[in-house]
Amino acid sequence: MELRTFAFDLDGVIAKYNGVFEEDGKIDEPCLEVVEAIKILKNQGHKILVYSTRSTKALKDYCEKYKIPVDYYNDNPEYKTGNPGKPMAFVYVDDRVILYKGQSAEKLVDELNNFKPYWR
Repeated sequence: MELRTFAFDLDGVIAKYNGVFEEDGKIDEPCLEVVEAIKILKNQGHKILVYSTRSTKALKDYCEKYKIPVDYYNDNPEYKTGNPGKPMAFVYVDDRVILYKGQSAEKLVDELNNFKPYWR
């Protein structure tokens, strides 16, 4: 099995979320199924990256508090691309995403205009 880095968003994926951004100290309880998936991936030898618009300290504090095994926060030091934005990963798990799979422009625009996060 090829070992990979999997990137997980915090709010709405690792942590439950209602769509209202609170300060760093006010993050909802973990989504237990996602935390279990992370633990399974770690046991398989994969790397886990947590990314968020929250501070790296808030991410570390949260994951330590709930014993979520994470290798990297908001960055992947294995891949220095010169871009301080999106960290490198094999796949991204996010609650606000449209998967582009070659659909027409019209279909893509329709999906974008009608998007709702799962928690809505």
